[in-house]
Amino acid sequence: MASFLVYLVILDFAMYWIHRAQHQLGFWWALHALHHSQREMTFWTDDRNHLLDMVFTDAALAFVALAVGVPPGQFVLMVALSRAVESLAHANVRMSFGRVGEWILVSPRFHRVHHAIGLGHEGERLGCNFAVLFPVWDHLFGTASPVREFPPTGIRDQLAGRDYGEGFWRQQWLGLKRLAGRA
Repeated sequence: MASFLVYLVILDFAMYWIHRAQHQLGFWWALHALHHSQREMTFWTDDRNHLLDMVFTDAALAFVALAVGVPPGQFVLMVALSRAVESLAHANVRMSFGRVGEWILVSPRFHRVHHAIGLGHEGERLGCNFAVLFPVWDHLFGTASPVREFPPTGIRDQLAGRDYGEGFWRQQWLGLKRLAGRA
């Protein structure tokens, strides 16, 4: 059990930095932007991603897991646990875990700010509230937002009419066009 918790903390720390890279590296943001273009958060928003974004993310996480020696059975359990918490964090519910609780586990309120227009993927650090499971990383590295509201979600350029696509294939195609710099 102790090794599982140590591996979970290590992998979550890696996911924090992977998630920041998704926002800071232009090519990766071109793909990850699809995930942020959801205007109404839902329990399923966590699963709305570009396929190449998922390939890059999963490859990086698998590399870290292999590098630190996470046993395959524990890796599967960690992924399942993380996905459950991530799905809850994306749910469209007005739920906060309080000031103390939001240092311990990402809540729907904490993560909604990450998806907020003008807050979640803009600013000097190209976003805030990047944590996947444990918000302590955002607090330690100065990316935790003090915003306590439940702001509107999406990407600012959508307000000016930028199309992120309706339907799976159109979203995938537009992501490739953004990646190529032609959208």
